[in-house]
Amino acid sequence: MKRRLVLSYVAVAAVILVLLEVPLGIVYSRHELSLITAGLQRDAAAIAVLAEDGVEHHDTAALASLAAQYRVPGQSDVEIVGIGGNVLVSASSDEGELATGAVRGRVMNLLTGSGSNAGHLGDGDELFALARVGSAVTPLAVVVVVGPTARVDRRIRTGWLGLAALAVGAIAGAIGLGLIVARSVTGPLTGLEEAARRLGSGDLAARAAITGPEELRALGREFNDMARRLSELVAAQHAFVADASHQLRSPLTALRLRLENLAAASARSDPGADADELDAILSEIERLSRVVDGLIVLAGAEGQRPTREVVDLGAVAAERRDAWAALAEEGGVTLVCEPPDRPVGAWFVGGHLEQILDNLLANALEATSAGHVVRLRVHSDSHGAEVHVEDEGRGMAAEEREHAFDRLWRGAHSRPRSGSGLGLAIVRQLAGANNADVELREAPHGGVDAVVRAEPARIAARGSASGSVV
Repeated sequence: MKRRLVLSYVAVAAVILVLLEVPLGIVYSRHELSLITAGLQRDAAAIAVLAEDGVEHHDTAALASLAAQYRVPGQSDVEIVGIGGNVLVSASSDEGELATGAVRGRVMNLLTGSGSNAGHLGDGDELFALARVGSAVTPLAVVVVVGPTARVDRRIRTGWLGLAALAVGAIAGAIGLGLIVARSVTGPLTGLEEAARRLGSGDLAARAAITGPEELRALGREFNDMARRLSELVAAQHAFVADASHQLRSPLTALRLRLENLAAASARSDPGADADELDAILSEIERLSRVVDGLIVLAGAEGQRPTREVVDLGAVAAERRDAWAALAEEGGVTLVCEPPDRPVGAWFVGGHLEQILDNLLANALEATSAGHVVRLRVHSDSHGAEVHVEDEGRGMAAEEREHAFDRLWRGAHSRPRSGSGLGLAIVRQLAGANNADVELREAPHGGVDAVVRAEPARIAARGSASGSVV
């Protein structure tokens, strides 16, 4: 790709140079030729005026002096041809006749009055200019000034060489610029290709360097985001398989043992033992169902990035209070929702906040004994929007709060068959999918304060009564 980019720059530069320098070279050549021939023509006209008196008086010495004065060795020779076609004066390097061939015909036309003063003419390797001495009716002689084309050819050649050098410099500059641009483009692409190769070979930690033009930087960011999400999905898959295989083994083993005991008790005809074993089997089956449901929810939440929307935290908290009020009342626990003074909005995927609060309320109600209170509280400040679930249970030590979000973890005071150990793991996973944080703090009344902090969002204000909903 680098070679193609450089060649494209060189091709564009070459086309531009051809379109510019060829016409420029042609114009320059014509200009140099025009300068030389114009000088010859001026000399011929000047000599013709000055030689008129000498031709009339047949002053050959004066004519020879005049011709020698205008002759420039190596650049121009001068010849004066008389009315009969004879050479009156010749000032040249080879002392031969200058007006020969086609030039002689033009000279004779001027002498007979049938021609006009010539501009510049070309004859082989020479340029010449003609000028009539005397009037067109009675011409006296013709002045011939001849200049070799070598000098003008040399100047034209020098001009073309200069243009060629300029073209070479421009091509070299185009190559250098092309290499710089090609490196700035192919370098990040090469890094991105290497990162893609590593990712494809199984290295989920592979990331592309964010360098180069803005378009490639954006591509690198998108690739890294894709790699990160792919890593999350693969890790979630591995974790789900590990959690399922580990957690399902215990209840299934217990279920098998219970069934074996039930079979043995049946063989001994002990009906009471049968009833106890059946209750134990049902409990294990219920626990197994909770574990499977929790793992499914957890696997479905990991790696997801669905579209979020603005939700009213106070409204969701009040709704979940109503949904759990009956269960709280059955356990003798007072469930209170303290709505905010004004609407508090936050960004959440539809249904995720409800799942988070359901898991937190289930843990809070389980930890709170009869006669105590569980509070739902919504709060907002400059740092974000928060939902608090406070219980008045035994509380948790700092080390327990640190490990509470680990999968399958249970506290020292957890009931043996109270849950799957995945509730808080599900809470953290759902919170992360919404760019939210969840934290366990020590509650003011000695229990646990579960805090969900989310990105705040504007929400239309509407009338709401302050106070507690019980």
